Amino acid sequence: MIQISDITAAIAAQVAKAFPGEKVYTDLAPRDFERPSSMVELAGVSMDPLSYGPGGVDFLFKYKISTFSKVDEVHASHLPVLDLRAMLVLGAFGGGFIRVKDRAPKVRGAEADTSFFDCAVVTLTLALTINRAEFTEPALYELMKEFELRINTKE
Repeated sequence: MIQISDITAAIAAQVAKAFPGEKVYTDLAPRDFERPSSMVELAGVSMDPLSYGPGGVDFLFKYKISTFSKVDEVHASHLPVLDLRAMLVLGAFGGGFIRVKDRAPKVRGAEADTSFFDCAVVTLTLALTINRAEFTEPALYELMKEFELRINTKE
C-alpha cells in the first residue's frame, strides 16, 4: 500500500523539477529557510465511501504547496514573480497524474492563491483508488456481496 510519505515525496520531486536547484522542504520549513524555495505539506485526507461500490474506494489527498521567491530589504516579494512561480507549480501537475511507486494518483484539482505577499500557495488534490478489501476482513467482505430484500405491501 502507498504511504502518505510516498505521495509527499513524489509531489516534492515534481516541484523540484519545476525549480531545478532549489530546495523543496516537506512538512516544516526551518526558521531561516532558503529563498527561493518551496514547501510541500499535507493539508488533509478524505475518503469518498460510495465511490466504487463494494470493489473500491477513492481517497483524496489535499496538499498545500507554498513557493517562496527572494525578498528585498523590507521582506517584500516581487508579486509578478510569485504569480509565475504559482503557474510553474500548477504546470508541474498538468499531466493529470503523478507516479507514486507502482500507482498513479490522479490530479483531482489544483488551485493557486497568489493573494499573499510572502509566497504563492497551490492547493493540490490527488485521488487514489484503493481496493476496499485492503480495509475489510475477508469474512465480512463476503457477507457484503449478498443483499436480500423482502418487501411486504399492505392492500
